[in-house]
Amino acid sequence: MAKTLYGYQIGANINEKDAPQGVKLVPDNKTIIALPLNDDPDDTADPTRLKSMKEIFEHYKPEREIVLNTKEGDAEEMTLKFNRLKDFTKDGIIEKSPLLQSLQEEEGIYAKFAHVMQNNEKLRGVLGNEEHKKEFVDLLEALIEELNEE
Repeated sequence: MAKTLYGYQIGANINEKDAPQGVKLVPDNKTIIALPLNDDPDDTADPTRLKSMKEIFEHYKPEREIVLNTKEGDAEEMTLKFNRLKDFTKDGIIEKSPLLQSLQEEEGIYAKFAHVMQNNEKLRGVLGNEEHKKEFVDLLEALIEELNEE
């Protein structure tokens, strides 16, 4: 650090943020061992030289068959195929399933409704009184019918 008059320095210091990376690249002098993620045990090791995560996914083609239950209780089978590391995350799995996407949308709607319920004093007052609550429910049912007619 250069000394300047009165201890101040003219200019700017660049501080690069050290953001943690999700996956660090493996140096050339190291080896990474990747195995298929499936239900079938592999008794024989077949070493294969792969240089990138993309090559690993293309070589092993990881996938998993799962069964999802709908709101009605029906079982829906689907195969999750993993093509990148993001596919293993919650958002990556939801992105691959229309059923999970619809459930996530409903969860967002319910979260907004719960937020309104907690923060709207007038609405809490209406729902606290049984007579007002019944009138409010009747109003909502009338609105739903009107929307369904259109």
